[in-house]
Amino acid sequence: MFRLPVCPHCGTVYRYQDTRKAIRNKENTCYHCQKKFRARMFPFILIGASLPLVICIAVNIFLLTRMKSLQLLPLFAVTLAAILIIYLIVPFFTKFRKLQQTDQKQENNQEK
Repeated sequence: MFRLPVCPHCGTVYRYQDTRKAIRNKENTCYHCQKKFRARMFPFILIGASLPLVICIAVNIFLLTRMKSLQLLPLFAVTLAAILIIYLIVPFFTKFRKLQQTDQKQENNQEK
């Protein structure tokens, strides 16, 4: 499950930063085969993102019950760490899919 996505046409593995750029764009073009695809995130991202959030909430509650005086710095650090983990795992929950419209147009062009 924790793999970087590949081009649906040619199988080129996309690097981490390229995957982040592809997520932001609606339609993408493969830098290897020049064919179009769409980047979509798995529904499992909700599970993958909720786990660090649940751990963050549990650790924050633990820290609040154990601290003698209220200090926000440890709470901010734990929350920031959870957000960073979520930010880092998003590309691993991304899949590239072929654009159906593009495939149909190419078939029509080949027939003509």
